[in-house]
Amino acid sequence: MSDHMVELDEGEVMPARKRPDSGELDITPMIDITFLLLIFFIVTSNLDQQSAATMPTAENGTSVSTSDSAVLTMTPGGSEGRALVYLGDGVSADMLTNDNDLNRQEEEIADYIEGLFSGKADGGVPKVHLLVKADGKVASGEVNRIMLAALRTGAVEEVKHVYIGTEYQKK
Repeated sequence: MSDHMVELDEGEVMPARKRPDSGELDITPMIDITFLLLIFFIVTSNLDQQSAATMPTAENGTSVSTSDSAVLTMTPGGSEGRALVYLGDGVSADMLTNDNDLNRQEEEIADYIEGLFSGKADGGVPKVHLLVKADGKVASGEVNRIMLAALRTGAVEEVKHVYIGTEYQKK
């Protein structure tokens, strides 16, 4: 009888399991599980970035491209009832402006807008529109304050349109 055969009770012979050499490990099941988990998370994930701010609904309006617009995103929750302002589309901590000092916040917004409209930021392509995406719970006075701060720059002549972002409500 060879090394790889095991004798059973009634004279039957069954091949013995091959033992992997030391250092060899079959990782095929681990790779299978990894792919299954990856597929699961891709299927169940929600990639909607518009959920960053709950936009108020509108029955009429026009769509605006964010690629040729300077975008400011506003959400509630700042100090003393002020809105949190993000320099860009979305709510990332690195885009958040300083809400403790209103003058400093307005300067940050003005610098951001001036950089985008001059073409010195965002790949050198100058923007032509200003889009303010404000959460429905942000006070209209806060939206006006931020829009005025954005328009106090030297780039105000370059701004073709100013838009307030809303979500279209289909009837």
